[in-house]
Amino acid sequence: MTQAKLADASGLSRGDLSSIERARVNATMIPIYRIAAALDVVPMFMFTGANEDELSRELDKLRFLPAREATRVLNDWARRVQRSFARGM
Repeated sequence: MTQAKLADASGLSRGDLSSIERARVNATMIPIYRIAAALDVVPMFMFTGANEDELSRELDKLRFLPAREATRVLNDWARRVQRSFARGM
């Protein structure tokens, strides 16, 4: 997908996409979700390198965990995403 098409599909400007791509800005979750939706992937896919089937299996596992454990897993994922941003994605 070209940057122009991604900009159209996500509602972000090409300049914003370029800044995110080059790690000149730290993207907030809203642009990340918009980009993921435009690419038809789950946002976590963009940070883990896992394919969508693997992510789906991991998310399914959360349904069977006690709430406290599921929260711990989700918080761990959030920390991984934050580290990805800190490293410039």
